Amino acid sequence: MPAARLFRLLRNPLVATALAAAVLGAVAGSWRWPYVMYGVGTAEPVHDRIETGKPLEEKGAFLFTTVTTYPRPDTFSLLYGWLHPRMEVRGQREATGGTVNYEAYRNWDLWLRENAEAEALIAAYSAAGIPVQVEQTGIIIHHFLEMSRARGNGLQEGDIITAVDGRPTRSAEELAEILRDKSPGDIARVSGTRGGRPFEAEVPLVRLSDGRTGIGFLYRPVIKVTPPDPVEMNFSHMGGPSAGLMMTLELVAHLTGEDLTRGYRIAGSGTISADGSVGPVGWLRYKLMAAHREKADYFLVPYVEAEGYGNWKEAEAAAREFNLSPRLVPVSSLQEAIGFLRSLPPKTESAGE
Repeated sequence: MPAARLFRLLRNPLVATALAAAVLGAVAGSWRWPYVMYGVGTAEPVHDRIETGKPLEEKGAFLFTTVTTYPRPDTFSLLYGWLHPRMEVRGQREATGGTVNYEAYRNWDLWLRENAEAEALIAAYSAAGIPVQVEQTGIIIHHFLEMSRARGNGLQEGDIITAVDGRPTRSAEELAEILRDKSPGDIARVSGTRGGRPFEAEVPLVRLSDGRTGIGFLYRPVIKVTPPDPVEMNFSHMGGPSAGLMMTLELVAHLTGEDLTRGYRIAGSGTISADGSVGPVGWLRYKLMAAHREKADYFLVPYVEAEGYGNWKEAEAAAREFNLSPRLVPVSSLQEAIGFLRSLPPKTESAGE
């Protein structure tokens, strides 16, 4: 096209407006914003994801529930999330707890799921009266203290530390012993795994608030649980600890040979601790919506009086607002959940549930 003709064409207001809109649309569609969107996830059978070698026929199903997340959405998706009544948008820093980057947050979140599996094994085998072997294999960085210089020198949240200066570091006590004779400003050689891959970092030490020399972070212990018989758990696609309760119930059913579902579709969400206590989770209303979509009969809700009743009030409000059908059941412990399930009459087709 000759330049003069192109120039005349671009001077046409309609053509210029259309071209500008196309350019803006392309930019808006490709630009990624520092937000995370949350929405209704899935409610899937736990049975298909746990293998113990012990045959179990369930007439119903335990359903673990999830929330769907969309990190760094484009402009159109972000606007959709702001306007949709069943979605929520959070700033990335708020959503990730201020971690150094989204990779660090994701690594931490995946470890929370791995730890939930470990805690579920301990709780389930304990409920069945079967001992398991538990060993600590490292420490994972949860949060850096203000005085720490580690974040800018090769460490990030979600890193699992297994050695310092070439010495095994399986616990905070071993780390303290390694650093006992060091001074602020000294360099510690830290190694471990990041997202399953080895890493090394040279980190300057600082003076902690109690006067000791250290790296400066809050941590959680990393444990390995070995049951007497092999157990396979396939939840690698998800992060977070919220499937812990439902994992544990399925494991108990396998270990005891008892169909705890009683023929019902039992959905739920909740963290699990080794002692069997159940803790609250995030975004429960979206998980309840997923359970409703999959026609769950009941939904187990964390109920922790000391923590504002866990998720109970959120669940009640969501059920009213969105007319959700699963019957809500408050649980604060594994034994309480098992007791409720055993109290249910076996479901029959004539029951119409």
